[in-house]
Amino acid sequence: MFRHPFTLIIHIALSIILAGAFVTHYLGVQGELVLVSGEPPATSFHKTSGPGDATFPFAVSLIDADIDFYPGTTTPMDFHSLLLIDADTVSVSMNSVGEVEGWRFFQSGISPDDTTLSVCYDPWGIGITYTGYALLLISMIGYIFQPRTPWRSLFRHARTAVVAALICVSLTASASSSSPGLPVMQRPLAANLGKAYVYWNDRICPLQTMARDVAQQLYGSASYRGLTSEQILSGWLFYYDAWERDYADNILSASPSSPKDSARRDKSLALIRWLGSGEAFRIYPYHSASGEMQWLSLTGRRPSQMPLSQWIFITSSMPHIKQLLIQGRNIAANEAIAELIEAQIKYAGHDFLPSQARMTAERYYNRYASLAIPGAAAFLLAVLTMYAAFSSRKFSAKFIMALRCACALLFAYLVAIVALLWWIGGHVPVSNGSEMMSVMALVGSLAALILHSRMLSGACLIVTASTLIVGAISSRAPQIGLLVPVLSSPLLSVHVMLVLTAYVFFIMMAVLAVIGLAARRGSPTSDTAFRYNRIILLPAVFLLAAGIFVGAVWANQSWGRYWGWDPKETCALVMLLVYSVPLHWASRPLCVFRRPKVMQCYLLIAILTVAFTYFGANYFLTGLHSYA
Repeated sequence: MFRHPFTLIIHIALSIILAGAFVTHYLGVQGELVLVSGEPPATSFHKTSGPGDATFPFAVSLIDADIDFYPGTTTPMDFHSLLLIDADTVSVSMNSVGEVEGWRFFQSGISPDDTTLSVCYDPWGIGITYTGYALLLISMIGYIFQPRTPWRSLFRHARTAVVAALICVSLTASASSSSPGLPVMQRPLAANLGKAYVYWNDRICPLQTMARDVAQQLYGSASYRGLTSEQILSGWLFYYDAWERDYADNILSASPSSPKDSARRDKSLALIRWLGSGEAFRIYPYHSASGEMQWLSLTGRRPSQMPLSQWIFITSSMPHIKQLLIQGRNIAANEAIAELIEAQIKYAGHDFLPSQARMTAERYYNRYASLAIPGAAAFLLAVLTMYAAFSSRKFSAKFIMALRCACALLFAYLVAIVALLWWIGGHVPVSNGSEMMSVMALVGSLAALILHSRMLSGACLIVTASTLIVGAISSRAPQIGLLVPVLSSPLLSVHVMLVLTAYVFFIMMAVLAVIGLAARRGSPTSDTAFRYNRIILLPAVFLLAAGIFVGAVWANQSWGRYWGWDPKETCALVMLLVYSVPLHWASRPLCVFRRPKVMQCYLLIAILTVAFTYFGANYFLTGLHSYA
C-alpha cells in the first residue's frame, strides 16, 4: 500500500471522517431557539443533544423576520431573520448561516412575529470532518492518475470507456377534432385560452399547464376522444353539466372498484367539484392595499378596496366569453380572450408575471415534452445496437452511422427537455423523481453517443430507456414547480448530479453483467463485459462517495448537521459499502472477485441496493428525501 500513496490516503481520509463524526456526536451541541419580536434577549436555548447547560456566552434578540415570495405568488422563496447578538447584527436565511464565536444559527421556521432557529456548536468536529472530505477528494483524483495500479492496467486496455465516463461527469456537473355529444371549443380558440395566466400549484403559469394536469388526473392522458387538454379544460369551464354527465357515464361507470382505484376516483371527484365551484380558476390578479399580490377565482369575493371597474371586469369576462360561444361568435370570443390576457397583464404588472418567452417555452414544453416516446425510441436503439454488437454479420457504415445519428437526435431531445425545465422552473431540474429520471437518461444517452464500443453504447441505451420508462410511469413529463427555500442551493444540484451519474454507471454495470453471464464462458464477449465492469466500478464508487459528501456539506449549511441517519442517507452508505467490496479485487482476501462469474453475479445482486435506495427510500420510507 505504501507504493500506492493515494490508496493509503483514501483510507486515512475515511478514518478522519469517521473520527470527525465521533467528535461531533460526543462534543457537538445541537438545539433549537425561538425568538419573538419585542421580547427580551435570550441567553439560553432548548438543547436536543450534546454536553453543557444550553446557555449562550452572549444575548440574542430578534430585530426582524421576513419572508420573500416568488414574484406574483404566495409561494415562499426565502426566509430570513436579522438578529442582534450583543452589539452586532447577524443575518440568517435559508442556506446562509449566521455564526458568532463558534455558535452557528440556521433558519428552520418563521412567522410574522417570531423566528425558529437551529443552534449548533461544534468547533472541532466540523473541522475534522471537512479535512477528511478534502483529503478524500484529493486522494480519489490522485488515485485515478496513480501509476502501477490494477485499475491503470485496465485503463490502458480500454481507455475509451474511462475517458467517456470522465466526460459524462464534467458535462453533467456543469449540466381539430371534436367529440360527438360533447360541447367543446374549437381547437385554435381553446389554444388561445391556454395562453392566459393562472395561479396553479403555487405558481403562475399558462392555463394550458393547468389543463394538462387536469386532463391527466381525470382521464389519465393529456387528450380525450381526440380533444386537446385545453379543449377538455374549457369544456369543464363553459359546459360543466354536459362534461360531468359524460364523465359519470363513460369514465366512472367503467372504472374498477379496487381500493387503489377508489382512492383515485375520490380524488378525481374532488377535482371535479373544485372545477365546478369555479375556485380552481384563479385567473384574476389583484394588488392589495399592502402591495401583496393575490389571485382571485371566478367566484372570489370582491376585496373592499378593489376599484369597481376591475370588479366589473372580473364578474363579466368569463360569462361574456361563454355567451359568445353559445351564440357561435367564435371570432368575437377570441377577441374577448385576448382582452382577458391584456387585462391580466395590466392588473398584475409585467414585474409580477413570467415573461412572454417563458410562457411560450412552457406551452411548447407541455405540448411536446414526453418521456414515453423517447423511452420507446431508446429501447429500439438499444436492441439494434446490441444486435450490431453481437451479430457475426458485418453491418454497413451507413447502418452504423444511422444508429449514431438516431442516438444524437435522442440526446438532443433530452437536452431540450432538461434545458426547458431548467429555464422555466428557474432551478436545476432535480427536485422530483421524473426530473431525476430525465437527467439520468440524459447522462446515459450522452455516454451512448460518445462511446465507440457497441456493447457499452447498447448498455447505456438500455439505461436510458429504463429510466425514461420509469419516469413516464409516474408522469407523462416532469412537472414544473418552484423550489422550496431549503432546496435553492447550488450544492444540492452538484450533490444530485454526482449521485445520479453514479446510478447510471451502476445500472450500466448490471446490464453488462447480464451480457457477461449470458455469453459463453471464456468467450470474447464475456471477457469484454468483465473488463468494462472493473473499469467502470472505480469512477462509479468515487462519484457516489463524492455525491454523499457534497450532500453532507449542503446539509450542514442548511440544518447544521452533515449526517442524521435519514433512511436515504443510510441506504446510500450501505450502497457505497456494497460496491466498495469488489474494488478490492486485487487484494488476497477478496481475490474471488477476479473470477468473471463471481463479479458479474455480485454486481447483479448489488443493483438491488440501488433500486431500494432510490425507490424504497424515496417513495416508501418516511424521511427528508421522501417524494411521496
